[in-house]
Amino acid sequence: MNSRQGALLRALLDAGDYKTSADFGRELGCSDRTVRSDVKALNAFLEHEGFATRVGRQRGAGLRLALAVGEENRLVRLLGESEAEMHPRYERLCQEMIALTCCPGPHSADSLARRLFRNKQQIQADLHWWEGVLTVSGLRLSAGRTVAVEGPEWTIRGFVMSMLFSFPAQAVRRRIIPSLLGAMDPYDRQFLERCIDEMERDLGFEFSSNAQWQFSVYLCIMVTRIKLGCGLRHWRDDGEPTQFFAYLRRRLERHFSIAVSEAEMGLLRDMANCCTWQWSLAAMEAYEPSERARAIVDDIAAALEGAFGAPLPEDMGKPLAILLESGLARRSCELLAPNPNESAVKYEAMDGALLLSSVLCEVPSLVEAALFSPDYARLVLVLLDYLEATGAMRCYRVGLVVNCGIDLALWGAHRIEKLSSRLSVTDVLTENEVLAATAAPACRLHDRFDFLVAFEPLDVDFPSVTISPAVSRSDIDHIIASVPLWHRGREVRAPWERQVLRCQSAPDSLLRGLYRALSDDGLIAMDFDRFSWLFWTLSLVRDRTLVFAWCGPGVASTAIRIYQLEEEARNEAVGCTMAAVLVVAEADRGDLMPLTQRFKRLVEDYADTSDLVSDDGFFVGFPE
Repeated sequence: MNSRQGALLRALLDAGDYKTSADFGRELGCSDRTVRSDVKALNAFLEHEGFATRVGRQRGAGLRLALAVGEENRLVRLLGESEAEMHPRYERLCQEMIALTCCPGPHSADSLARRLFRNKQQIQADLHWWEGVLTVSGLRLSAGRTVAVEGPEWTIRGFVMSMLFSFPAQAVRRRIIPSLLGAMDPYDRQFLERCIDEMERDLGFEFSSNAQWQFSVYLCIMVTRIKLGCGLRHWRDDGEPTQFFAYLRRRLERHFSIAVSEAEMGLLRDMANCCTWQWSLAAMEAYEPSERARAIVDDIAAALEGAFGAPLPEDMGKPLAILLESGLARRSCELLAPNPNESAVKYEAMDGALLLSSVLCEVPSLVEAALFSPDYARLVLVLLDYLEATGAMRCYRVGLVVNCGIDLALWGAHRIEKLSSRLSVTDVLTENEVLAATAAPACRLHDRFDFLVAFEPLDVDFPSVTISPAVSRSDIDHIIASVPLWHRGREVRAPWERQVLRCQSAPDSLLRGLYRALSDDGLIAMDFDRFSWLFWTLSLVRDRTLVFAWCGPGVASTAIRIYQLEEEARNEAVGCTMAAVLVVAEADRGDLMPLTQRFKRLVEDYADTSDLVSDDGFFVGFPE
């Protein structure tokens, strides 16, 4: 199973229902003929691996994954564990970086080729690629008789950790970590595991399983770098180390026969605070967040109540403070922790995220905290429930059109409102009533409904959505995705254009290019520093398209722009070839849902969905 076939299997898992091979082809950036041939390969692979699950085809409907009972979790786990295997160059690149930073040198292209069982030309090509990637992160690859990574010690360690954490944990454990641990005795690894257990007992919390292995990886990197003579000499002064960390320092020095500086222990303490803990309700109740985190939550609560007229529920305060505290710790360590829900928050729930951001991004203490984008998305995820409860999000008036029995009429109205708080069935009417109303000289349907929902297509000139009699979750998703771009009889306008963005390959050039283009078009009126902060906080990468949306102060006019990066800038500026931007003026906040739905449809139509397996797409999730 190659990378494209793995992506197709994941897409089939996510789809759930039938989709045409052409739809999958657009999603994966290949032809429908390629999809059909990949389906045969997938079925052969599933049979070989002992799965009863198969990819089925139905004429007129498309492709669908026929999941056998109990096999979904096994498939998801297989995809995660196979990710590194599906990208052989990714594995080689990781092993090259581990060799350069965590193995005794000196290193050269010849020695790396012998260590990794590759040819010299292949290694030289990789080293040339590494030069560009390291430069973006503030590091340098020295050239000459020997090869070495040069730069601040913590930046080097953070780069290696971010590289490893950009892959699924199971894949890294199985394919990458053995090369890092190869020089470490099993007894030493057991010793580090005991240190982590003791640290958890001292902190009073258990690390999540993912955090445990991530922290163990950092301990291995720390010990290895100290043995190579690359210990940390300076770290932020944040008080005396606790009794436990002073004790741990002596244990590390004695066990490994190394000198561990106070700076190393200060960073180690902060790293422990960055770990994701296993939280129970009792643990949250007992924990006391820092004063700074509580103060920021108070500021957020006041801003939200002022904007939406409803106080923040008390039971949300402590989770927000805990998230803030961990986000502040990660910022102080410059450690970017990927958030698997970031795309769901910023893209799938874009209208709610935009409305919350229009308030949160005006809270001075939160702006000053400068959280990494994934940590900011964690706050928004918690607050989406609050936003729904306030009724601040527009609720759409639905007219359910039926030509059936009373059972389906009542069932349809009940299911629509049960499965979405954004839809309110204000009336159930027959198709004849709709036809009579639209035929009248003065059609008043727009005074009663935002759009109609029917079980069969309606032959009327009024926004309507057709769903199945089952009124399933996919039907509700279809309704939401088809929300008409109009409001009370008028079209909700968001002028859009496709343009070529003039910029160079550096991310800073892309950022300045976007700022200049939006300013020149009269769409934004804010200084560059403000735009830069919003961009790094709110943007995300979808496929190979950079997506940025903002609604709030500094927007002069609502508009959509789809930018094609110049040829010389493609694939290098944060791994993207395109950029999609939505800016919404404050006066249009009431129409966020249709605006974001239109924006996402344009992104899906024009975004670059080419295969992310390309070498230049590697590490697109690295911090700014």
